[in-house]
Order: sequence, then C-alpha cells, then structure tokens
Amino acid sequence: MVKKRGLGVLLVLTLIIAGGTLGQDLRFDNTLDTEREAALALEGRLAAIDTMVADLRTAQAGYVATGQDPEYWMGQAATLAGRIETELNSLVSLTTQEDTRGHYEAALLAMADFNSIDGRARGYLNDRQLFLASDLVFMDSLQATRRVAAALEQARQVERQAAAARIARTSWIRFGMNGAALAFLLLVAFVAVRTGEREEAGREAESDADVVEPADVRVLPPPPVAVDPESQALPPVVVKEMGVSRAGLDDTAELCADLARLMDSRDLPGLVERTAKLLDAKGIVLWAADAAGAVLQPALTHGYSDRVVRRLGSLGVDGDNVTSLAFRSLQPQTMNGTSEDAPGAIAVPLITTAGCVGVLAAETRRRRPGAETLALARIVAAQFSTLVQPVPTPAPAQKSAEG
Repeated sequence: MVKKRGLGVLLVLTLIIAGGTLGQDLRFDNTLDTEREAALALEGRLAAIDTMVADLRTAQAGYVATGQDPEYWMGQAATLAGRIETELNSLVSLTTQEDTRGHYEAALLAMADFNSIDGRARGYLNDRQLFLASDLVFMDSLQATRRVAAALEQARQVERQAAAARIARTSWIRFGMNGAALAFLLLVAFVAVRTGEREEAGREAESDADVVEPADVRVLPPPPVAVDPESQALPPVVVKEMGVSRAGLDDTAELCADLARLMDSRDLPGLVERTAKLLDAKGIVLWAADAAGAVLQPALTHGYSDRVVRRLGSLGVDGDNVTSLAFRSLQPQTMNGTSEDAPGAIAVPLITTAGCVGVLAAETRRRRPGAETLALARIVAAQFSTLVQPVPTPAPAQKSAEG
C-alpha cells in the first residue's frame, strides 16, 4: 500500500513537471522570438538612419549645386538632421548596453559638429562666398557624417554580439531544463516498471503457496505487463516560427559561417547563388575596385549570361548609378523599379579597414526593396568584403621602337 502511494506521488510529480516544462518551453520560444524580432527591428532602425545620413549629404550638396534652390535644400537638410538626432536620442534612452550608448552619444556629437559646420556653410552662402561654402560642404561636413556612420556601425556590432549572447544563454537554459525534465521522467518510468515487476512476483508467490496444483498440470505465470517508456514522455512542443524574418536570419547566419570557412575559391559561385536566394534577387554582381579606386569591374556574377556580363563592362566610381553612388558615399543605396513589374535594385559597399574595395549589387524581384532585405545584404556584404581583392590596373601598352 505504501509503495502504491509513493508511486502515485511520483506520477503526480511527473504530470506537474511535464506541464511546467511545456509552459517553460513555450515561454522560451516567445523569449527567443522576441529577441530575434528586436534584433531585426534594431537593424532596420540603424539602416534607416544610414539612409537619412546619405540623404542629408545629398541635400547639403544641393546648397551649392548649379540650378538648385538653396533655400529648399536647406529646409530638407534641417528636417533630416532633426530626424537623425531624434532617432539617436531614442536609441540612447532605449539601449541597455553601456558600450552601445557610448557609440550613439559619439554619433550625436558628430551630428552636433555637422550642424555647426552646416550653419557656417549657410552663412557663407548668404554672403555669396560660394567657394568657402563648397569647401565646408564637401570636406568638413563629409568628415562629420563619416564619423556618424562609423559610430553607428560600431554600435551595430555591439548590439549584434549582445543579442547573440542573450539568445545563446536562453537556448542553453532551455536545453538544461528540458534535459532535467527528461531525466526525471525516465527515472519515474524505471521505478514504475520495477515496482510492477515486484508486485507481480509477490502475487505469484502467494498463489503458489495457497493453491495445490495436480502433478500433471503446469500453471504458467501471467506474462509481464509491458510498459512503454515513451508513454511517459513529454507531449511534443510545437515551436512557433517567425516566418520570413526568422528564416532570413537563420539563412544569413549559415551563409556568413560558410563564407568565413571558405578555403577554395571554386566554392564562391555557390555562395553567391545562395546570396541571391536570400535577397530574392534575379541577379547578383560583386564589383571590385581597381587599385586606384577609380573604376569598378565585375569580379563575380550570378543570374546573368556571359554576353550580359561582357556588356556590363566597367563602371566609373563617379557614374550616375546606385553602384557608383554606394562606392562614393560608403552607404547602402536602393532604387525602386520604374513600373509595377520592373525589378528594384540595392547596392551595398564592401568596406574594410583599408577603405571601400567594391560593391555588392543585386537586382531584386520586388519593385521596392524593403529595409529587411537591405539589412540582410549589409550583413552578407560585410563578410564578402574580406574576400574581394582590388583589381590590378592594366599596364599601358608599350610603344614599339619604330613607333
């Protein structure tokens, strides 16, 4: 009787632990989903700020552009600068990372310098000193906006590492709790089987002592009760998926890991093809800059025939296209399709410690490339930047002795 009571207590504890484990597993799923969504949302906000900084540079250049209305572009620049500072202040108040807060504050200081330089440039314009105003716009202001972009990139790296650490910590805690619950369930199943076997053996002994059987009759003991250990297992837990955003992050992580492990250049075309699928792109071109940084040439392509690649030729870095603009501005660029069925385009600079070495350009199937696509492209481009080498500048043809 005491054994049955103890077994009943174990079964009750099993049900409690199973229910608690199921609830905790669902809570961990929600926590992981929240972390991934927050990381993706932050990437989107930082990408939007990068875009506004690029637009701010364009608007400021309109001050001194021939045929433009300086008053209009001054209004646009003031609006963009205010929005950038508002976003940076919001990020300072929301972040929990001290290192990240320092980078956001550095970006705010750089914006303050930009506003001071911008005010001086406007003063020169009012005094009709166009040369001095141009010098401030294209030299001093450029340095200030580059500091803003660099501070944002450092903040992005710190936030990514912190998010990855939180996700890994939660996953390990979840794994440990599930393992402990499974071990307890196996222990209960083992105790239940052993108890059943002992009780059955006791009943058989009592039956043999009380009943005198004829000599020619052999009584076989009843077969042991089969206990399925899996019957005590936890019910399956349906993991909620995040859809495109979660799948995109997982695929991006696997692609970056494979790029980091790249040993043979013959594997590069396959990785570029995976990049095209990740970005839902019809075609991908990795443009590499020459040693002088004046010309971009296609180093690797996907989705285009050889004839189309030959027609692409080379691009001057001062060209009027999103690829050249991305190289010049060191900022990602997007272009919407001209019609509903026309593809869009994105271009992300490949930046290293030595500067910009090329551009990752993609022709997207969507007419308007979204912020998520741009954020994923920036992550992959950071890995490709370590693989792209400057294209050697062709030596000038030597004149013959007779010529």
